Amino acid sequence: MVERGNATAKEELRGTIDRVTFHSEETLYAVLRINPEKGYANQVGQGLYAPLLVTAVGKIDQPAEGLRVHMHGRWTVHKAHGPQFEFEDVVVLPPAGVEGAVRYLASERFPGIGEVLARRVVEALQAVAPGADPFQAIADKPELLDGVKGLKPPLKELLVGVVRADLGTHQVHAFLRGGGLGPTQAAAIVKKFGHDCEGRLRENPYLIAHGVRGIGFGVADKLALGLGLALDDPRRADAATLHALESAADDGHSCLVVDELVERVRALVGEEIPEAIVRESIESLAHAKDDGLVVEECSDGLRRAWLPWLAASESGLARRAKELLHAPPVPALATAKELAVHERRVGLELHPLQREAVLGLLSSPMAVLTGGPGVGKTTITRFVVALAKASGARVLLASPTGRAAKRMAEATGDEAQTIHRMLGWNPQDGEFLHNRRNPLQADLVVVDEISMLDVALAHHLFKAVQAPTRLVLIGDPDQLPSVGPGNVLADLLGSGVVPTWRLTHIYRQGAASLIKVNAHHILHGEELELPARGDLAGDFYHFVVEDPAECAERLVEVVTRRIPERFGLDWVDDVQVVAPMYRGDCGVDALNERLRQALGAGGREVKLGSRTWRIGDRVIHVRNDYEKEVYNGDMGRIVRVEDDGSLAVKYPERVVEYEPTELGDLQSAFAITVHRSQGGEFPAVVVPLTTQHALMLQRNLLYTAVTRARKLCVLVGSRRALHMALSNVERARRESFLAPRLRDMLAPAAG
Repeated sequence: MVERGNATAKEELRGTIDRVTFHSEETLYAVLRINPEKGYANQVGQGLYAPLLVTAVGKIDQPAEGLRVHMHGRWTVHKAHGPQFEFEDVVVLPPAGVEGAVRYLASERFPGIGEVLARRVVEALQAVAPGADPFQAIADKPELLDGVKGLKPPLKELLVGVVRADLGTHQVHAFLRGGGLGPTQAAAIVKKFGHDCEGRLRENPYLIAHGVRGIGFGVADKLALGLGLALDDPRRADAATLHALESAADDGHSCLVVDELVERVRALVGEEIPEAIVRESIESLAHAKDDGLVVEECSDGLRRAWLPWLAASESGLARRAKELLHAPPVPALATAKELAVHERRVGLELHPLQREAVLGLLSSPMAVLTGGPGVGKTTITRFVVALAKASGARVLLASPTGRAAKRMAEATGDEAQTIHRMLGWNPQDGEFLHNRRNPLQADLVVVDEISMLDVALAHHLFKAVQAPTRLVLIGDPDQLPSVGPGNVLADLLGSGVVPTWRLTHIYRQGAASLIKVNAHHILHGEELELPARGDLAGDFYHFVVEDPAECAERLVEVVTRRIPERFGLDWVDDVQVVAPMYRGDCGVDALNERLRQALGAGGREVKLGSRTWRIGDRVIHVRNDYEKEVYNGDMGRIVRVEDDGSLAVKYPERVVEYEPTELGDLQSAFAITVHRSQGGEFPAVVVPLTTQHALMLQRNLLYTAVTRARKLCVLVGSRRALHMALSNVERARRESFLAPRLRDMLAPAAG
C-alpha cells in the first residue's frame, strides 16, 4: 500500500545508482538505492528525510551500479518500506567524475573488470581526453584503450561492445521516451531493432508499428509527427494503409475492396492525406518486396487488397480444395448394407436423410456436414467414424480448440485433438510439421466446429490433407464466425461447389430440452418457451431484470447461490457466464471483478499494472502460442503466482508457465465473451442481456451463447434486450473472396 505525497506536479531526483536491489528483465520494474546529488534530498509531505541513500522504484532498462540518472516522478511513503521515489521516466547522464566512472565500469555490467582495472581505464582516458565523457570516448575511439595494463584484447572487445550497447540503449530510450513512449514499449523496440536503431527510426518512425506487440499506428504516428514529418508524407500514407488493412483483419476481413480501403485510411488520418496520395500508396505497396500488400483485379470487376499472408491463405486454400475435389474417385468406405448392419448393432434407426448423409460423407473426397443443435450431427459423426474404422481406414479427429476436441472425443468414443496438435508445430523453423511436403498419414480426417476456423488455419489444414485422404468438415453456419479473419464455413457453403449435407430436422426434441428448442426459436426470431413458474426440472430460464446494475447483482446471485442450491452444480467449475461485450455493468470486465469478489480472497496474488492475478482465478488464453502448445480459447486455473509476476496455469492436460511479459495472453474467465465461448460446452451457461449491449444483440450471437449450454441455460436481463436480439438478423459483413475463388476454380469442372 502506497500513500502519495501532497505534490501534484512531477518532482525530480538526480543521483547515482548505488545498488540494484531488484530488477525484472521482463517487466523492467526495479528497486534501486540512489545516492542523491546535492539539492535532490528526499522530501515527503511535511516531513524531511535526508538519508545518505534513498529508494527509487519504477521501470528502467539495464540499471547498473555507478550509473548516473535523472528521474521524474513522485515522492511517496510506503507503509512497509518508508519514503521512496516513484519515477515515471529516467534519463541516463554522463558519470560524475572519475569515481562515478570507475564505479560503473567495476559493476556487474562488465564481467572481468574489477575496480583496479576500471580505474586504469578511466585514468588512461582522462590523460588523453581530460574532461570528456569516458564512455563516449570508449564508444567513439576504442583505440584510446590500447596499452592499458591488464586490458587484454578479448576483454577490451567486451568492454567496448557493452559500452556501445549501453550508450545506444540509453540514448534510444531517451529518444523514444521523449516521443511519448513508455519504458516497456521502448525496451521492446530496442529488443526488436537493436540498440543502434535511432537513426533508422528517425528515418522512418513507422517501423515500430510492425513487429512489436502492443505498438500500433497511433503510437508510431505520434512519434513521427513529433519529429516533424509532414501530415501528407508518403511514409505516413503507407503506414496508415497497412494499419487500416491490419485493423480490417482484426475485424474478420480477409481483404478489402480498394475503394473501401481508401475510405478507411482517410477516416484514420482525416482529410490530411489527399485521396490521390493514398491510392499511390496502395499501388506502391502492391509492388513492394517486403512489408507490402497484394492487390488483385477480381472476377467480379472489383479491385481488392490483401495483407500478403491472407492473400496466400485464401488463394492457397482454394487451390487445395480444388485438388481434393478433382482427385481421382475414391471408393466408398461403407455400403448401404453395412450401414444397416451397424444401425441394428447400435440399436438406432436413422432417418433416410441421415442415412444419405452418412453414405455421402463416406464416399466423397471432401464434404461438409452442417446443421443446428439436435439435428443429429453428432450421431452422424459417430456413424461415419465407426464405419470408416470398420473398413480398416485410419481416422483422425480434430477441432479448433481443446474444449471442442474433448467434446468430440466424448461424443465419438475415439481420440480427438486440436488442429494445431494434429498438424504439429516445429518451433525450430516456425512451421507445422504436417504440410504439403509431409501430409497427414490418414485415410479420413474429420474436423468439427469449423465455424471457428479462420482462413489461415484452414489453409494449413488443407495443405496437410492430400488425396487419397478424405476430409469431412462439420459445423453450424448459424454460429458466430471465427475470431480470426475469414468466413470459411460460410464461404464453403456459399460457393455451391463443395458437396454438402445440411440437416434441419430436430431428432432430439422428444425429451423437450428447451435449450435445443429455444435455439431454433432464436434462429427464427420466435418467442422463447419457458418452464411453468416454480418448475425446477427445466433446463432453460429467464430472470427478468430491467436495470443493468441490478441485472449484474442478480446474475452474481444466480451464478453463486441459486444454481448451486437448486441444481447441485459447483459454480466455480461448472457455470460459465457468457456476455455480449466487455464494457458496461453486465460486461465481461465488470462481471469478472464481481465474480472474483464472490469467490473471495484466500489465494496468493500479484498486481501488474491495473490487473491482479490470484491463485484460483479462472483464465482463458487468447492467442495461439505454438511453442507453449496453448491456443486461443484454452481455459484453465491459476495454480501458482510469484512475486515477480510470473505464474502457472493448470489446463486440462498440463500446467503451463507464464513470464510477466506473457500475461497479455491471458484474460479472466469467470465471464467471457460469446466469441470466446465458441467451440466449448459448459454444464451451465448464464447470459446477461441488457440494452447497454444493443450494438451486439443479434440472433446469431444469442444463438451461439445459448447453444454453449449442456444441462442448463439461464438468461438474466430485460425483455426489451431479448426482443432486440431476436429481432436483429443483421450480421457483421466479412469481406472475403474465397467463395468466388472456389466457384471460379471448380464450377466449370462441376458442370
